[in-house]
Order: sequence, then structure tokens, then C-alpha cells
Amino acid sequence: MPTDSATRTVEIAAPLPTVLDTIRDLESQTVWVPEILEAEVLEEWEDSGLPATARFKASATVGTDSYVLTYEHRDDGMDWSMVKGRLQTGQEGSYQLVASGPDSTSVTFTLTIHHNLPLPGFVRKKVITGLVEGTVTGLKSHL
Repeated sequence: MPTDSATRTVEIAAPLPTVLDTIRDLESQTVWVPEILEAEVLEEWEDSGLPATARFKASATVGTDSYVLTYEHRDDGMDWSMVKGRLQTGQEGSYQLVASGPDSTSVTFTLTIHHNLPLPGFVRKKVITGLVEGTVTGLKSHL
């Protein structure tokens, strides 16, 4: 089963709490992540009200996928993993935030996707790199 990963770090001209609130607002990803067509929070953590699981529909070069992710939240970001998917057999990701000034945040986005798609390695690399680049570029533009 192929596994593809990519990581990208960008500086965003917004304070860490603003960036954190934005990435935790999963349903807003349809606005700033080009590939996300639908996003719906299915469950929230009782103690914090933050998203615990969410369903997504996303487009990519290889087709449209539907999947459910589960989330863990930290004061400096969040992590997720896939519960179920259609094209993907697994997904892990994270946002790591570091305040680089009062109105500036360094954001590192890491994404790993597992799948059974019979694609050449250079195509898979281009797809995952494009997904990560589009996400951080969209976040930076949104804020």
C-alpha cells in the first residue's frame, strides 16, 4: 500500500490564537482549502466543544474522496487520523503553530496519506505536495 507525505511551513500575519481558531473551524475549510468540497463536524469533545470527528468530501487529481477524521487538540495545534475513507486507506496530519511575534505565527502542516491507487511515484508526490501547498496558501490568504 503506497504512503505519501509532505510538510510545509509558512509564516502567517496573524496571532497564534486567531490561526488556531481558524484551523479548528473545520467547516470553514470549504472556503480556504481549494480541494475541500464539503466539511461537517459530526461530534465535539464534551469538555471543550472542539471538533472530535468530522466528515469531508474532497477533490483531487485522482478523483473525489469522502472520509471521516478524528481530532486531538493541543494549545499549539491539532492532530488527526482517518476513521474511514473511500479512496484513502489512512490519513494522518497535523498543524504545529509557533508564535513568531505578537501578530505572526509559524504554521507547519504535515500530511500523510495511505491508499491503494496504482499511480507512479512522481504523480503521487505531485498530488500530495499540491494538497499541502494549496492548504497552507489558502490558510495564509484567508487570514
